[in-house]
Amino acid sequence: MLDQIKYLLTPKRLALIVGGCAAAVVLIVVIAVVSRKSGPEKDEAVPVPVVDKIVAHINNENIRENIKYFAAEPHPAGGKRNLELGAEVLRRWKSYGFDKVFNNDYEVLLSLPTEESYIKYSGIVQYKPKNNEDSNIIPPFNAFSKNAKVSGKAVYVNYGRVEDLEELVKLKVDLVGKIALCRYGKIFRGSKAQNAFDKGMIGMILYSDPSDSGSDRGDVYPDGMWLPDTGVQRGNVKSIKGDISTFMFPSYEGGYHSSEEELAKIAPKIPVIPIPYNDIKPIHALIEADSPSTPEGWGNYKIGPSNGEIELNVKTNDTLALCRNIIGVIDGAVEPDRYVLVGVHRDAWIHGAVDPVSGMSTILEISRAFGEQLKTGWRPRRTIIFASWDAEEPGIMGSYEFAEDFMTGLKHKAVAYINMDSAAGGTQMIRMKSTPNLISLLYDAAKKTDSPKAPYKTMYDFWIGTEKEYNDIDYHLPPVQLIGSGSDYTAFLNEIGVSCIDFAYKSNYGTYPVYHTQYDTYKWLSTFGDTDFTYHKYLGDMAARTIFSLANDEILPFSSVDYAKKIQELTLSLIGKNTDKLALNFTGMKILAQEFVDAAKEFQDHVASYSNTTDESGLKLRNINDKLMLMDRQFIHEQGLPGRPSFRHLIFAPSSTDTYAGSAFPGIGDEMKKGKKGSTQKQIGLVTTKLEAVTRSIDSEVSFL
Repeated sequence: MLDQIKYLLTPKRLALIVGGCAAAVVLIVVIAVVSRKSGPEKDEAVPVPVVDKIVAHINNENIRENIKYFAAEPHPAGGKRNLELGAEVLRRWKSYGFDKVFNNDYEVLLSLPTEESYIKYSGIVQYKPKNNEDSNIIPPFNAFSKNAKVSGKAVYVNYGRVEDLEELVKLKVDLVGKIALCRYGKIFRGSKAQNAFDKGMIGMILYSDPSDSGSDRGDVYPDGMWLPDTGVQRGNVKSIKGDISTFMFPSYEGGYHSSEEELAKIAPKIPVIPIPYNDIKPIHALIEADSPSTPEGWGNYKIGPSNGEIELNVKTNDTLALCRNIIGVIDGAVEPDRYVLVGVHRDAWIHGAVDPVSGMSTILEISRAFGEQLKTGWRPRRTIIFASWDAEEPGIMGSYEFAEDFMTGLKHKAVAYINMDSAAGGTQMIRMKSTPNLISLLYDAAKKTDSPKAPYKTMYDFWIGTEKEYNDIDYHLPPVQLIGSGSDYTAFLNEIGVSCIDFAYKSNYGTYPVYHTQYDTYKWLSTFGDTDFTYHKYLGDMAARTIFSLANDEILPFSSVDYAKKIQELTLSLIGKNTDKLALNFTGMKILAQEFVDAAKEFQDHVASYSNTTDESGLKLRNINDKLMLMDRQFIHEQGLPGRPSFRHLIFAPSSTDTYAGSAFPGIGDEMKKGKKGSTQKQIGLVTTKLEAVTRSIDSEVSFL
């Protein structure tokens, strides 16, 4: 062997080898230079990221056609057309190549109108709910109103907020035994009824005021976007979500449903009816001319009481009906037992072009885009579950029953829930709701999404720039609202503790004016909302990027630091509301909020330094992701909030005085309003205990890593 080596390394051969190597080096350098100058060949192009391919498939014209089809006819919950649309969703998801597509059925209690409701005064029936234009349109009514006939004088209560009623008390207006004349807007209609009941009122008549959404604002539909005086907003008035006949349990067909006596304990307490502005004007005219004038901002009305009594009779028909969700599943390739849920409801009070079809059509197009990518052999890392929920309008039933049915599995396996409902009732600005741990993900997705409007380059620029344009507010970061209880995210966050996002645009004039009326049609949306449906497309792009990250990123795109900092910010704000009268002790809660921030920062640093090269088993990665995913779950209190057992999240819940709005530390806030020191201090203790638990949990994970 040594002789062979000596032979190879003779001076002559060594020179040839060195010379050959030098020539090879020169050749490599020349090739590299030429390649750099000429650029890569077409077949060597940089691969397009999968998420960009998915987004490229989302098409505004497809969304337009979806809306035309799904909003063509009225399709309320429990109706034949709504089931037909569900079958169409099922057919499409099968055609997209989803791994599993199926009906998910429940039997729920629906509230339907009858012909027996009326308003009577001066000895004559002056109003009966009726269809103005189409016999297929459900007559105006408020689902789950109390069935009752009451008589009393009328008093105008503005928007029916707590502060409105308190103002009337200050003015020494007697509210007990009166019927409230209340305009829609500002808060959830069911909260208006509850607030009135709490002050001793016995009934409520709701209407849309022209100064809010009608002729005082501009031309009415079809000449303009505003609501005609004949328009009536439908809607439910129950504060408890899901099927109230199976409260906190899934509603199986043939299962137990509460009796009327049991329902009466949790159902709305007063009769409520919505009527057109045309029909409320003569009732306002009954109020005596020398009645006190309204406070500033209450409109051109007199307070009352009316001269003579009004008889209000409300009769609805409560009946069990089929509630059919449609579920489509794309199995994950690496972590099939981790679920990213994406949902939108299908049912509408009438045509529902904006609510919910604008959101539904966008989610359908997103699901089609994911289906196109499946055809290439691609699969997400985690499982994606698309859901078309039923019976949202009567009280968020389909999604609630699903969440209650599969609660045990969802507690351990649900990564996040993404919701889209009324996607584009207005397109002036973006309105995002989210739990704090997902806000950074939204910002990242927005920065990668094109803007629907010049001069803004990205959706992020549009988001923050339009707040300045319309509201003259210079935000450091785009605003994100707390999540309340206005749509299908409710059960996932409030009962289970699944982190949630709700996607939508918003207007600069409040709720879109034809909300829940017969005028919410494709024609209205395509004329006054999003004329070419590009706003829908770009919101779909942003949502698709968000879904993709949640389903495909190796480390879940959650920020524990954002969550901790938000809790600390909210804690300091709450402490500022402490009064000498209550003299509450927030010391422990304040200390633990700071410790949570410190622990979250350390944990996030360890997450950032994670490398799969030192984690052959994948156990560390699984632990990291589970810790991120389960953070919201740690704030679930099984006994629920005081008086609200189905709302279990101690940090975020709907406001007790406006179910639409989100509130922070709801148990503490509610008890503070009541002036109850003992029960408030108990709620502070519960939150403090949860903060300590989540902080210790994060600390232990850092030690493990």
